[in-house]
Amino acid sequence: MAQDDLRRELGFWDALTIGAGTMIGAGIFLLAGVALELTGPAAIFSYLAAGIVCMITAASAAELATGMPTSGGDYFFVSRSLGPALGAISGVGIWLSLTFAISFYLFGLGEYLSQFLPLTPFWGAFAGGLLLTAINVYGAKESGQMQVIVVLTLMGILGAFCGIGAFYIEWSNFTPFFPFGGAPVASTTALVFVSFLGFVKIAAVAEEIKNPAKNLPRTLIGSVALVTLLYVVILLVIGGIFEQETIGEVRDPLTQAARTLAGPIGAGAIIFAGLLATVSSANASIMASSRINLAMARDRMVPNWLSAIHETLLTPHRAILLTGVLALAFLFIESLEQLAKIASVLQLYSYAALNVGCVALRVAQPDWYEPSYRTPGFPFVQGLAALACIGIILYSGPFAQIAIVVLILASLGWYYVWGRSRVEIEHAVPEFREQWAAQGWSALAAPAPEFAVQVPEVLSAAERAVDADGPRRVSVALANPEHEHDLLQLGRYIATGRTEGGHVAGIHLVDVPLQTPLRSARAQFTERPSLERAIADLPQEAAARPSTNDLDHTPLEATDIESVIDVAHDVFGGLIDETQAQTSDMLLMGWQGGFNVGRIYNSPIQRIVSDLPADLGVLKDRGFDSVDQILLPWGGGLHAQLGLEIAVRVARITDATVHLLRVVREDVDVEDEKAALDDTVQGLVDTDRVEYLVRQSDSVTGGIDATLTEADYDFAIIGASREWSLRQVLFGSIPDVVADRADCSVLMVRRYVPNTLSVRAVEGVKRLKETVGLTTSPEE
Repeated sequence: MAQDDLRRELGFWDALTIGAGTMIGAGIFLLAGVALELTGPAAIFSYLAAGIVCMITAASAAELATGMPTSGGDYFFVSRSLGPALGAISGVGIWLSLTFAISFYLFGLGEYLSQFLPLTPFWGAFAGGLLLTAINVYGAKESGQMQVIVVLTLMGILGAFCGIGAFYIEWSNFTPFFPFGGAPVASTTALVFVSFLGFVKIAAVAEEIKNPAKNLPRTLIGSVALVTLLYVVILLVIGGIFEQETIGEVRDPLTQAARTLAGPIGAGAIIFAGLLATVSSANASIMASSRINLAMARDRMVPNWLSAIHETLLTPHRAILLTGVLALAFLFIESLEQLAKIASVLQLYSYAALNVGCVALRVAQPDWYEPSYRTPGFPFVQGLAALACIGIILYSGPFAQIAIVVLILASLGWYYVWGRSRVEIEHAVPEFREQWAAQGWSALAAPAPEFAVQVPEVLSAAERAVDADGPRRVSVALANPEHEHDLLQLGRYIATGRTEGGHVAGIHLVDVPLQTPLRSARAQFTERPSLERAIADLPQEAAARPSTNDLDHTPLEATDIESVIDVAHDVFGGLIDETQAQTSDMLLMGWQGGFNVGRIYNSPIQRIVSDLPADLGVLKDRGFDSVDQILLPWGGGLHAQLGLEIAVRVARITDATVHLLRVVREDVDVEDEKAALDDTVQGLVDTDRVEYLVRQSDSVTGGIDATLTEADYDFAIIGASREWSLRQVLFGSIPDVVADRADCSVLMVRRYVPNTLSVRAVEGVKRLKETVGLTTSPEE
C-alpha cells in the first residue's frame, strides 16, 4: 500500500475550471434580468460587492487549504478552527446550501428545456434532477479535460456575447443609474450571491491539487475575479440593450439580448450555453455535497451509514441519493428568487465563519497548522469580509433569514443530541484562548511563524545517459492479472545492475469516480491478492542454462520489488505522479489489442508520453518464459540507444544474445557497416553479448520483415522512430512492422530527453542526413 502522502492529480487549469465552471451557471443566466429589474443598472454594484467578498474569502480559503489540505472544504476548515459546534452549523449549512443551489440550477435547466421541448419548467427540472442523481450514483464522471472544454465553451459564447453586445449598448438606458435608490443594492447582493458559490469547491479537493502553495491561491482568487468581470460586462450589455421600464417584462433577457445581436443563431447559442452551464453546475454541486457528507461522517458528526461507499460503483450512493431527493423536494418551492436567497444565506454564514476561522488559526498557531500561503491584510480584510457576509444576510429578506435561524438552531440541536458525545477532533479554540488571555488584542498583530514548506522530490529534467551496468528504479503499471508476471519479470531484468540490485514498484491504481474523495476510497483497496501472488511466484534466478561467457551478473533477488495499490480519479495521471513519487527513471506498461500508431496515439498513453519525465516502455506481451535470442533493429537514435541498453540488461540476466539489426542500402558494404556499428556501440555498452546483423534492402521495413521471417526470436526491442517528432505520435511505421509481424513479445521504448535546443538540433541533423541520403539507411 502506498504511503498516506496524497497523490496530486489536479493541475492549475483543472482546479481553475472546477471553480469557474460551477460559478458560470444559472446565476447569471437567470438572475441578471431579475437583478436589473429590482435595482436598475446599480445591480452592477451588487455583483461587484459579492465578488469582492468572495475574493477575500477565497484568499482565506487558500490559506486554510494549504495548511489543512484535505477534502471537506468549508466544514473541515470551520470545525478545525472554531470547534465542532460551529463546524456542525457550517457543515449542515453548506450541504443544504448546495442542495438548494442544485434546485436552483435545475430550475434554470427546466426553463431552458421548456424553450424547445414540450415540457413545463418544473417537469424539465424534475427530469433533469432524476437523471443527474442517477448518473452520480452510477459514478459516471466528468473528466478534468471535459470540464476545461465546458468552461472554455461557456467563456467563448459569453465572451462573444459581450464583445458583440458592447457595440449595441445604449448608454441612455443607464439613466437613472439608481432608479430605486441605494437600498436595493444590498438585498440584490443577497439574491445574486448564489452565482459565486462554486469557488470553494476548489478547496474541497485541496488534497488532490498539484503544487497547492502556488495553485490554490491562484485558482481560488483567479476564478472569482474572472467570473466577477464576466458578470459585470454581461450586466452592462443587457442593461444597455433594454430600457429599464421594459426589462421586467422580458422573459430570459440574456437570450433575448443574444437574439437582438445575432438573431436565432445568437439565441440558440445562449440557450445551449445555459443548458451546458446549468447541467454542469448541478452535477458539480451534487458531487461536492457528497464530499461534505463524507467529511462529516469521518468526524462522526453524522451517522456513518450515510457515508457508505458502494462496493461496485465506488460512489457514496446514500449521500448522493439523500441530496438528490431533497433537491427535488425543494423544487416545489417554485420560486427562483427564494431558492437563490436561501442557497446564498446558508453559504454566507459559512463564509463568515471561514474568515473568522482564518483569524483564529493565525492567532492560535497550533503545531498541526502550517499554511504555505498567507492572506494579505490580516486581520482587517477577513473581519471586513465576515461583517459583509452578516450584513448581506440582514438584507436578504424574512424568508431567507428564517431559514438561517432554523439552520443554526437545528444544527446545534443535532450536535448536542448526536454529535457531542461522539465527535473528537483537534481544533484551535484552546490555543486561541491561551494566546488571547496572554496577549489580548495584540495577538492579532503578532507576526506569523515561518513554516518550512516541504518540496517533494521529483525527477530531474535532464537527459539520462545510457548505462547498462548501474541499477535502475522501474515502475511497472499493472492492470491485467494475466500479464502481471511477465511485466514484473521484465521490470526486474531492467532494474538489476551488473553489481548492484535495483528497485521495482508494481503499481496498481483503481479508478474511482470524482464523487468519492481518494481518502475515503483508499480504505477499500489495501491489498490485491493476485499482485502479491505474482510477486511471490517470480523466480529468484533466470532459467538455468550454461553460461557462454565469464561475465558475472547480480542475482535477481538483489533487486527488491514493492507493490503499490492505490486509488486515483485519473489512472494515467496517477501513474505519472506515482512514478515520480517512486523516483523511478522508467515506467513499464502493457498494451492490449493491436499494436499500431493510430491505436496508441488515440489512447491515454499519449498523455504519459507528453508529461512523464522518465523513460517509457510499452510491452506487447506474447510470453516471456525463456529468452535466448533478442532482436534489436538499430537506427542509432536516442530511443534506439535506450533499446540497446535494455537489450544488454536482459541478455546479461538470461544469458541471451542480442542481434543488433542494421538495414542498409544495397550499395553499402556489409563489413564496413559492421565495423562502423562496432565503433558506435562500444562507446555505449559492453558488446560481448551483441552480434551485428547487416541486411541490404531497399526499405527498412522490408529488411526487418525478412529478418523476422527467417529466424525465431524470443524477444524484440525497438525504439520510437523519427516520425515521433514530425507527426506527434508515439511510434512510427517501423515499430508497427516489428510489433505486428513478430511472434514474440515486443517492447517499444521511448527515451526521456528534455526538449532543449541542443536535443532538437541533434535530431534535426539526423533527419536531414537521412532525407538527403547521407546515411547508409534506405529511404522509407
